[in-house]
Amino acid sequence: MINLKKSGLQVSLMALALSLSACNDQTTQATQTGQVKPLSQTLQEEDRQAAFYDQADSLWYLENERAKRLAEGEKKPESLIQTTPQFKREPGDYSFTEPPIPPLSKAGQLLNLPDPGTTPRFTVNGLQWPANVGDLSISMWAKDKIAAFSLTIDDNHVQDHAFWYDMSAQYGWKWTWFLIANQIGWSSADHWGHWQKAVDKGHDVQSHGQTHLCDALFNTFREYRQSQVEIERSLANVKVRALAYPFGINTDKRGSPCEPLTSDRTKNSRAEAAKYFLAVRDVYGALSNPAKIDYLKVPSVSSARNFLNPQAPWAYFDSVFNPTSANYRTWYVVHYHNIPNDTAKNEVRQVLAHLQEVEDKVWIAPFTQVAQYGQEYATAQLTSVQRTANSVSFQLKDQMNDTWFDQPLTLKMRLPDAWNGSLSVKQNSVSRAGRTVVNQGKTYALFEVVPDRGLVTVTY
Repeated sequence: MINLKKSGLQVSLMALALSLSACNDQTTQATQTGQVKPLSQTLQEEDRQAAFYDQADSLWYLENERAKRLAEGEKKPESLIQTTPQFKREPGDYSFTEPPIPPLSKAGQLLNLPDPGTTPRFTVNGLQWPANVGDLSISMWAKDKIAAFSLTIDDNHVQDHAFWYDMSAQYGWKWTWFLIANQIGWSSADHWGHWQKAVDKGHDVQSHGQTHLCDALFNTFREYRQSQVEIERSLANVKVRALAYPFGINTDKRGSPCEPLTSDRTKNSRAEAAKYFLAVRDVYGALSNPAKIDYLKVPSVSSARNFLNPQAPWAYFDSVFNPTSANYRTWYVVHYHNIPNDTAKNEVRQVLAHLQEVEDKVWIAPFTQVAQYGQEYATAQLTSVQRTANSVSFQLKDQMNDTWFDQPLTLKMRLPDAWNGSLSVKQNSVSRAGRTVVNQGKTYALFEVVPDRGLVTVTY
């Protein structure tokens, strides 16, 4: 059992010591057996260990900062299970407003896709170029990009907001924050206004549990459901449809302030998460084939380690462009916690600078948005296709819940060689934007439509 004191520095030093110890153990084993582990295996083990300490350090940081504020006179809440209401109840108001009940997942209206196991949901191909005029294809990722990328941030590190806002403004991309709901609202250091600002800037705010599985009074159901309700009630224009498993799906709390809480009631539950979220992000994982993504356990690379390292195939970003790689065209997710110093900030800048270099091939979007698109695409089909000399009409269907899944899918259509430049796209009589691209001398229309939202007519 690891017993660490409440100091981020001490945790970091302990992490380094254990890492070196692990390396020494590996060397000894290799000497005794005559076998040497491949570099990639050693690097992957180091990544796993680093991800484990990232989350422990993050929680200790928050714990230490709260202790400082209490020492400086911040009022301690009477109970961790209290919440800060968005409004005050007036005298004589004894009403109860029940939160909206999540829909049930059922055939044709799924809230999330089941784990595909070893069987791919579809065949992974390169970009598709329909052969005949009027032929259609559904793009695997939005804007007909080769791959997708999402940057996520765990816990409530408001001290880093200025940095993340600067990076967002510089590159034009949006991030996803996973919040610990009951840690918000007790002081100016972390209140709901911070997170409303993030939402107003266009970022994605989702759940990291009510207490990060750190309160013995909470069972897993309350961790998931109460955080969902509280965030939606406390922030305007937010729909909480995604979760990041606190401590990962295996609920490994070693080295964290929550280590003593080991009961089953304070552990993650995939089955419970499936009732309330369309996708759940894990804290560690190698990249996976895009046709085999488990949307209730989406792999994530902690602090984007080995992002630029071709010797680490489970985390090397550019493998998404390699048709011979199992990672070809996949969704790459990274997660960060606190960004403690300039070295860490520069590492983030290197990741974002590389993404900017390949942005023409990568769809960079918030976690929830990409999770919607990926599941819609995996179940999408074109039906009732009708063609005339200058038009195509069709229905775009999928198997996902229509209230939770409203992300437009990108479609591509071959235009005539003698195309006159006229293009109109309407869905259910509402105009939708379209553009054209040229490939090998042929012209194609690209446009976006939402599954299950009515007849689509393209006139050219």
